[in-house]
Amino acid sequence: MSDILIVYYSRTGKTRLVAEKLAGVLGADLAEIRERKDRRGALGFISGGADTMLKRDVALEAAPDPGTHRVVLLGMPVWAFQPPAPVRAYLAQTDLTGKTVCAFCTSDGSSGKGVFKALAKTLPKTPAETFHWLKPRPDDAELDRALAEWAERIKALGAGSRG
Repeated sequence: MSDILIVYYSRTGKTRLVAEKLAGVLGADLAEIRERKDRRGALGFISGGADTMLKRDVALEAAPDPGTHRVVLLGMPVWAFQPPAPVRAYLAQTDLTGKTVCAFCTSDGSSGKGVFKALAKTLPKTPAETFHWLKPRPDDAELDRALAEWAERIKALGAGSRG
């Protein structure tokens, strides 16, 4: 078991891709936030943005427990310049007190600044490290390099594998 848990939400698979790559680099445990609502296609995109902007509550199918992990990395897409509604729901029902929390987000053009600003207000303390990537692709060597550098900063926080 690792000291690091990566908890992510992904509607299109882009954030999942980054979470999986990061888990491989860090040797971290990986868990997905899943909601009950189907967000596929254009209607899923529109309803997701509306639920996020209007701060509507959403029901989760899976809300990973951070358990004894010391470091929790939260991964998400940018929706309406904010954390998506399912991530907000996860944070509302999960106690991250005493955890070192880092955050990463993916987008197709929007900045991650709004996401990180909102998380700083929601979490027990400001994320220790943040990372944003535009349009992640499986074969992106620059993404791999950037994740390796970010992983070194995560490791410097004192996280590692437990035997």
